[in-house]
Amino acid sequence: MDGDQKRPSANSDSRPDESGTAVRPSLFTLDRPGPGLVSTMARPRGGEWLADEMAALKEHGVDILVCALTEPERVELELVAEPRLAAAAGLEFVAVPIPDLGVPERAVVLPVLRGLAERLRGGAHVVTHCRAGIGRSSLLAATILVLDGTDAETAWQLIGRARGLAVPDTAEQRAWTAGPPG
Repeated sequence: MDGDQKRPSANSDSRPDESGTAVRPSLFTLDRPGPGLVSTMARPRGGEWLADEMAALKEHGVDILVCALTEPERVELELVAEPRLAAAAGLEFVAVPIPDLGVPERAVVLPVLRGLAERLRGGAHVVTHCRAGIGRSSLLAATILVLDGTDAETAWQLIGRARGLAVPDTAEQRAWTAGPPG
């Protein structure tokens, strides 16, 4: 990790939202060497909370927010405005929709994930999220780490340690990161 970067945690300082309630992003930041940070998280609160959630992520040093939710999930969870509100908060938003418990199509997502690995090497803080922050978001984070030179098993261990639970949701998701990089 770059000496100038502070690692955010799930217990980072928070700020009040419009109602006076603290908005504190629950980021699971991976303890890894090198420039940049990788974190995973469960989906942000949607609807009227979403703008505050995006602002809190930016205040906690996030540069890029990667969403693995499908469009129907984003509608259900009131996250349709996430790209717009992320941009308004100064975050780069990247959509990588993956069906729940599924894996993405390599040819479609690997170019995007390669770009994110490059941004990580440049010092960016990349956060991935899905619904619960366990399966799809972990798959994306692990793949970014693999593309940055970490072996797949170490990537999964780093994510599991940060999350405090076994990841990902399925054996297929774990195997996906061990496959050819595309």
